[in-house]
Amino acid sequence: MSATQYAPAAKASGYTAPRFAGLREAFESNLRNGDDLGASVAVYHHGRLVVDLWGGARDTSGTPYPEDALHVGYSTTKGVMGLVLASLVDTGEVDVDAPVSAYWPDFGAVGKDSVLVRELASHQAGLPAFEEPVTEADLADWDGCVRRLARQAPAWSPGTRHGYHALTLGYLVGEVVRRASGKSVGHLLRERFARDGDLQAWIGLPTEHNHRVVRYQDASPTPGIGAFAATAAEAPDTLTHATFHNPVVTADLFNDPALWRPEIPAANGVFDARSLARLYSTVVDGPLRVVSPISVDRVRRPQVHGTDEVLVDQPTRFGTVFGLSSPRQPMLGSGSFGHDGLGGHLAFAHPESGIAFALLTNRAIPDPTPHTRLWRLLSAVAAAL
Repeated sequence: MSATQYAPAAKASGYTAPRFAGLREAFESNLRNGDDLGASVAVYHHGRLVVDLWGGARDTSGTPYPEDALHVGYSTTKGVMGLVLASLVDTGEVDVDAPVSAYWPDFGAVGKDSVLVRELASHQAGLPAFEEPVTEADLADWDGCVRRLARQAPAWSPGTRHGYHALTLGYLVGEVVRRASGKSVGHLLRERFARDGDLQAWIGLPTEHNHRVVRYQDASPTPGIGAFAATAAEAPDTLTHATFHNPVVTADLFNDPALWRPEIPAANGVFDARSLARLYSTVVDGPLRVVSPISVDRVRRPQVHGTDEVLVDQPTRFGTVFGLSSPRQPMLGSGSFGHDGLGGHLAFAHPESGIAFALLTNRAIPDPTPHTRLWRLLSAVAAAL
């Protein structure tokens, strides 16, 4: 379908502070030229909401995109899990320099006894894929998934390489969180970050909100950066294939409401853009700060940068859970940290400028970021600053 079929929905609804008015034009440009079908974007500046926009179509029928839309965040969920972990670092409940086995003794089996929490949380543990067969239904079995990973031998010597743990990272870091605090990632998200009750963000969505979730439109791989990873994912003898085909990870996997209710904290968080940006405001100076600057610096300290054993032609750069600014995902440059999500979602903080940003969209762009639509939006933020 051409973008012109959605021309009536190409105007954005919502608010921008005068200084950030350029975001509206950038956002509407994405709708007009077809880079987005429907989307929402929010920006906080030092804890104050300065951009809250939504527009386009809910789906290919042309139904208007709703103000109260929720999206499955895919891997932006990892960043939210990172915020929960950062809160535990801040209270002293988790030491990122401690061995994982200090919190989770069973994890130390088969050569994993010396893996540190920060190594586990930066994709260095060598457990990017489940070795045993896992079904979609199995993903909802927390105890079963963590037992599988605890008894699994690493694919490489931990700490020597890194490779994107697309689904497994949520169970690995999530179990450290659970062992250290006695509570799940989803529970702590609500307990520590939703104190006033209006945060529209869940890992484990209450079913009464199911009707608000906008389904994601998937896209086929295209030539260019990411093509080699897409090819590797189809080759049965590759680590990339094992990571993305046990079970098969596509947009459709988490378009299923059955996978919104359990906690799968690498992939199935459900958010609106304004709440996702607000979450990142908790690590920026201002009235919403929850995590201290010292702890923020600990979790955004670089851990790995370079060749990724799973994403192959896409070098990655990680702190503790969080993706860091890199050519693949520049965000607002040095100091930025957050996480993108399948095909175009992005949420991050840039403490140096006081910015917290979130974009949620309902149509994937298959190549790795930065996409044209993100460049427009981030350029407008940078211009406002």
